[in-house]
Amino acid sequence: MRQFRLANQSLVLLAQRDLDEFWRSLNTQGNPLLVKAALLDFFPELLTVYGDTAALLGADWYDELRNVAPSAASFRAVMASPPATEQAHSAARWALGPLFASEPDPVQVLANLGGATQRLVLQSGRDTVWDSARRDPVRTAVARVPTGAKTCRWCTMLASRGAVYGSKASAGEQNKYHDLCNCVPTVVRSESDFPEGYSVEEFQRLYAEGSGVGRDIPTD
Repeated sequence: MRQFRLANQSLVLLAQRDLDEFWRSLNTQGNPLLVKAALLDFFPELLTVYGDTAALLGADWYDELRNVAPSAASFRAVMASPPATEQAHSAARWALGPLFASEPDPVQVLANLGGATQRLVLQSGRDTVWDSARRDPVRTAVARVPTGAKTCRWCTMLASRGAVYGSKASAGEQNKYHDLCNCVPTVVRSESDFPEGYSVEEFQRLYAEGSGVGRDIPTD
């Protein structure tokens, strides 16, 4: 998991670097409508380039963890599509809100865009894992594994459900993420497939005790 996480983190940093360079090229103190038009052209392309790579990483991650007997049906992960243009535009319009305020705040806009970039780039890889689990002829479960020092109460609740078998219904809520979320969808076929430190009971306890504030989750 560590290598997969690091690869995704590096990918996000590259996408955010390109975003920063693009943002610095704009006159954010000028007409906000011109900034909006430029961003709506740029943002879908950014997400497509890096989303395709995230999908490839997700496919490799799925195939690595599938680990079925040679006699089982053969299957290779199916790469998901990058975010649709309308989804990219919706995120960009939301992020641009502070630029149209009575006191424009381009710094906050860039922060909003950075978080949306992280979420939408990684979504292609996450979709790849869930879609592949749903299509796999060998019944496949996926667990949501929190990583990093802090995990919000929402993600803790989803992690407390343990390994969920791939289906369109189960992938709905379980495969939703917020900006800057570090949860990793992980293929699970037996108890030994759970990463060290993953405990459904512990997640259930933390969720029951929490009040929406992030808690320390000792998984990596």
